[in-house]
Amino acid sequence: MKTVTDNVVHIPPDEDEPPHDARWIVPLVVVVGVFAIVLLVVQTRPLPPAYEWLMVEGPGGPVNMDSLIADRDNFAVLSGITDRGVSIWWTNDVGRWRRQLLEGSPTQLAAGDGRVAAYRVRSGALMALEGGRWVVESEIEFPAEARSRRASSRPSIVVTASGLLEMSLFGDIWWSQTGEEFIRVIEDPAWGQGVETRFESACRPPSRSSPDVPPYVVADGTMLALGPSNTDEPFGIWPVCEPVMWSSSDGSTWSVVPTSLGHDSAYVYDLAWRDGVLIAVGGHAIGQPAVWASDDGTEWAEITPDTAGAVDLYRVEAGEAGWVILGHDNLESRPVGWTSSDAVCWEPLPQPVSGSEAVVSGNHILLVDRTDLPGMWLATPTGSAGACR
Repeated sequence: MKTVTDNVVHIPPDEDEPPHDARWIVPLVVVVGVFAIVLLVVQTRPLPPAYEWLMVEGPGGPVNMDSLIADRDNFAVLSGITDRGVSIWWTNDVGRWRRQLLEGSPTQLAAGDGRVAAYRVRSGALMALEGGRWVVESEIEFPAEARSRRASSRPSIVVTASGLLEMSLFGDIWWSQTGEEFIRVIEDPAWGQGVETRFESACRPPSRSSPDVPPYVVADGTMLALGPSNTDEPFGIWPVCEPVMWSSSDGSTWSVVPTSLGHDSAYVYDLAWRDGVLIAVGGHAIGQPAVWASDDGTEWAEITPDTAGAVDLYRVEAGEAGWVILGHDNLESRPVGWTSSDAVCWEPLPQPVSGSEAVVSGNHILLVDRTDLPGMWLATPTGSAGACR
């Protein structure tokens, strides 16, 4: 028998035909499409705000808004002068204000380390809240040479755990452990040694006519202040043109901190600190606002929020409840502001919230417009980062 061997011929597939099974492509396209839609919705959906705002009532009767402070979980403000003298109003949630008459008719409050200094030009008292009452811990007697006029309502006293720092208008710094005896540790016109040589400044802030104490903070027990780098620049003029930073750990010895802040004609109106972050506000020229951030006072990065117009920034406040920056819109002639829970994500104040004064406690931000008193705006953190992705 003859055996026949069949030849098997393999025909190659057409070049246009996929060499493998493509049945998975359609489901993949569907999945990718659904994911894209979800991503688009997430990206375009408005983020919840970082704060919930509520209009509240302030103290009854006239108040001295220059004295408004936040002390841990409390807000406090002095009354205007009455036939009985001056009272301190305080609250922890603005739901109920309490009132206590003070001796000496103080005009200013300063808070720090759980204590409050109530004082006027020459004297005052260091107080603490105990059992629902303000108790005087020690009297304050300022030196006759101390001059502490101000324009920004920034207190001329720093209250620390170890003592009181008093800063006069012309740059003198006085230190006291109890407030009863002050020692002048720095004399006018310069803070210690190391001020840069004279130069022609191109600094052009919106206003140069307001006397004030320098912007300063207490950061982790270290006192930081901004003074002019130009020795021709008068000390104690608000704001500080092309500033240098000064540092002290004990209030009596100060030294210059090398810093990138203040170059290129920059000026600073205010300074704040919280959780290892320093924020300075000011600008480069009229209508050219700037906000700077630093974690050490040496290297600064500009983080100016979207101001959308000719805006000048004047104030920055910080506390456990967050941050608030305030300024003025020159075109619309109205106050403007931004808040942040972390100094990274900033969102503008919602309408109709506005104000020219703000303080931050452990639980709330209190915003005040003097024309709306006794109405005030109270912000409570929501836990969201706000306008930041």
